[in-house]
Amino acid sequence: APTPLPTPSPTPEPTPAPIPLLTLDPTLEPTPNPILTPILSPILSPTEPILTPVPSPNLPTPSPTPDPTPVPTPSPTPEPTPAPTPLPTPDPTPEPTPNPTELLIPSLATRTESLISPCLQVHKTTYNCGDPITVTYNFEDAYSDDWIGIYACDTDIYRHSKIWQWTCGSSTCNIPVATASVVFDNLPSYNHAGPHTWPVAPTMNERTGNINRCFKAVYLRNDGPEGVSPPYTAVCESHIFNILENDTASCSLSDFSSN
Repeated sequence: APTPLPTPSPTPEPTPAPIPLLTLDPTLEPTPNPILTPILSPILSPTEPILTPVPSPNLPTPSPTPDPTPVPTPSPTPEPTPAPTPLPTPDPTPEPTPNPTELLIPSLATRTESLISPCLQVHKTTYNCGDPITVTYNFEDAYSDDWIGIYACDTDIYRHSKIWQWTCGSSTCNIPVATASVVFDNLPSYNHAGPHTWPVAPTMNERTGNINRCFKAVYLRNDGPEGVSPPYTAVCESHIFNILENDTASCSLSDFSSN
């Protein structure tokens, strides 16, 4: 009989290695934050040190150190300035002496203007004390109680004048006079109120010692600026003129105020 062949043993399949299981980390519980309890420090009151003044030793008072004596700085010797050559002084031209008797004749233009606006004219620029003073006026809107007074040049509030006259010629007239002349050569009988005087002399202000020789004629209304007089309302003025004092008693310097 034939020899039987040995039956081969079956080749065992390799055994797969076991798959290891993943080991899960244990879940850690969160650690709670500790609750911190504040520790209060004791409040320390600051202790102010008590300073005991230490007596200063008796030191000698030092003598002040004298300032050094400054050395004078020599001034530079200035060069001599040549004296200027003086110019010849011209002789002053003497002002002409006004003729006291010279008449001022108004021009035709002045006469025409006097017919249009209130106007006064005196006939001289200089009078000797006691000379008659003639004043010519031309004022179409005249009233029967208008009047003309003589005042110092610097008067601007018109109260009592040195002397005055009604433009109509008397204290009883009631008819306005627009054009005429009045002559001051004596004191009218109706000049009884106020410091009126004739002749009109230069005045000296007792307070300042100033002498006034400058005067003017003024045309005035008998009522004041607000219906009450004095002061009186000025309508127009003449040009200024001078009154010179002389040796007579009534023409010496007056002690009245210059206004």
